Amino acid sequence: MNSQRSPAQPLAAVIAAALLLATPAVALAADREGTISHFIDAARRLNPEAQAMALEADAATARGGSAGALDDPKLKAEVMFPRRMPGYWPNRRAEEELYEVRQMFPLWGKRDLKRAIAESDSRKARALQADIENQLAYRVKVAYAEYHAAHLAADETRKLLGTLRRLADLSRARYAQGPGKQQEATGAEAERATLTAELARMEADRHRAQVRLNGLLARVPETPLPAAPQPRPVPPLETLPVEALVERARADYPAVRAAQAQIESADKTRQLVDRSWYPDVELGVGAIRREGRFEAYQAMVEVNIPLYAERRRAEQSEASSMAGAARAKLDQVRLEVATELHEAHALLMALSERKRLLRGTTLPQARIGLEAAMRGYELARDEFAGVLLAEQTLRRAIVEVVNVTFEEQIRLAEIERLIGGDL
Repeated sequence: MNSQRSPAQPLAAVIAAALLLATPAVALAADREGTISHFIDAARRLNPEAQAMALEADAATARGGSAGALDDPKLKAEVMFPRRMPGYWPNRRAEEELYEVRQMFPLWGKRDLKRAIAESDSRKARALQADIENQLAYRVKVAYAEYHAAHLAADETRKLLGTLRRLADLSRARYAQGPGKQQEATGAEAERATLTAELARMEADRHRAQVRLNGLLARVPETPLPAAPQPRPVPPLETLPVEALVERARADYPAVRAAQAQIESADKTRQLVDRSWYPDVELGVGAIRREGRFEAYQAMVEVNIPLYAERRRAEQSEASSMAGAARAKLDQVRLEVATELHEAHALLMALSERKRLLRGTTLPQARIGLEAAMRGYELARDEFAGVLLAEQTLRRAIVEVVNVTFEEQIRLAEIERLIGGDL
């Protein structure tokens, strides 16, 4: 007997296939959710300061749509009532009616200059929006680096705390068996208590960084963050000469772009003020109506006379000063960016070398030294003081590695802030 396929089977097959196809995308989204790039994107979308600047930039763009447009035309209506003789009251019936339409036409390219000024202002607003987002990304990177540094320090401290527990148990056992001393047991407990207090401080630092990062993302302060944050990889700076970074900063740093747009706006404003010496023209047409009939038509040309020079000279001086100030500001921003980039690049190079030495030599040797001291103490070949000295040496190495890793992330974030994007 032939079996019949249930109608639910094709539907189940389609759903299963859709889930299989969607699984990589869901996994990719889950993997990206805890990354620094995800946090930066979320901050740009959700942070109130970024939203406010985006709306201000939209407003500046919208203003550009009306720049250079003609003013509304004017409609004029006049009615003339003759005097009622022999008195002074007007007659009930109008003797003459005048209807007139006027339109002002700015000449000499003034409308084009107004549009150019509005476009420059719009670019400046967009650059300021990018600057806010750039600063926000920097703050997110710093908060994430603080969170990672506190997490790294806490993890390493827990490992060291486990070693101290072994030391405390060993010192108590040696004291109970006779060869050990009481001050060794109490010293091990005191060192473990000190390290436990340090671990509590590190956990508080991590919680503070978590609250700060969630605040930048406009989220609830206790929103969970990745349990094991990873530092952002630092690219080899040997392949990125500082001169290339400076050139990129001079082109892409949002504050530079805002200053350039301000210069363009100031130059166009100065040109517009210069052209205020040239008159504009107003054209009009009208019709005259008498006793219910249109009996005449008229045309009108009106030109303003740029008579008062003192006001225009003051406006020219103001526009020239604003253009000069914008250029000086651009020079200052470029100088500051170049200086800060050279400093951050040099510090990052030095930190990379320190980190290499610490991770490659100092930290492994300190771990080996502590394990050797522990074995020697356990076999009664080394003194308790030597174990404590080795433990404190390892602790200093861990602190140095954590500090160097944190500083490296901060310098990387500074360079990316100055060039206006990621390396």
